[in-house]
Amino acid sequence: MKKIIKIGVWLFFLILVLGNIYIFIGGMTLSNEISRYEKEITRLNLENIDLEKKVYELSSLRHAASMAAQLSFTKKSQPLYLDNIKYALNR
Repeated sequence: MKKIIKIGVWLFFLILVLGNIYIFIGGMTLSNEISRYEKEITRLNLENIDLEKKVYELSSLRHAASMAAQLSFTKKSQPLYLDNIKYALNR
């Protein structure tokens, strides 16, 4: 009877040790995946910042003026004022 209990205790400890090793290896794998995802998030964040800067540059008036000069749009538009009788009074 003592021999069966002794074997049972050793078997129980062996199962605990193997379970601990399995959980440790699983934790290391998850750690590597988390690290990989953090690097990917950092890369995407930097790419997003670069794209925001490009969008800002493309939507700026300075860019519009340079593109207008390249496309030979040299005539400046005159603003239309509504206080002019021709436009304001429509009787």
